[in-house]
This record gives sequence, structure tokens and C-alpha cells, in this order.
Amino acid sequence: MTNDMQELPPIESLFDFFQRWSVLRPEMEALRASDRLAPREQAILAALVDLADRVGPDDLVPQDPPE
Repeated sequence: MTNDMQELPPIESLFDFFQRWSVLRPEMEALRASDRLAPREQAILAALVDLADRVGPDDLVPQDPPE
């Protein structure tokens, strides 16, 4: 992973994650393709990337911040 990932502010919500997915996805693909993960972990990450790719703005509703 790059140093950019280490400086990533905390992801606050699913909506926030979706907004950042275009930046996060290449990082996840690079991790999946590396030898840092076991084959089982690579398969799980690949499935999670596929899942995130299927989420669109119509699937998410921003939530009000907690009071």
C-alpha cells in the first residue's frame, strides 16, 4: 500500500466510504494482487471489492450525525 493510505482520515459512514471508493479501490486491488494476503484472504477481499462496485448513490442515504 502507498503512504497515501496511511494518511487516510477515518471513514465515518457507508456514505463516506462510497464517496472515497474511487481512491480506495486501486489500493484494495493492489493489496489483493500482492503476496501479503493468503489465498483465502485474497478471495474475501475480491468479493468485498465486487460488492462495493455494485453499490451506487441510489443505494445510500446520508445519515444525520449522532447527537
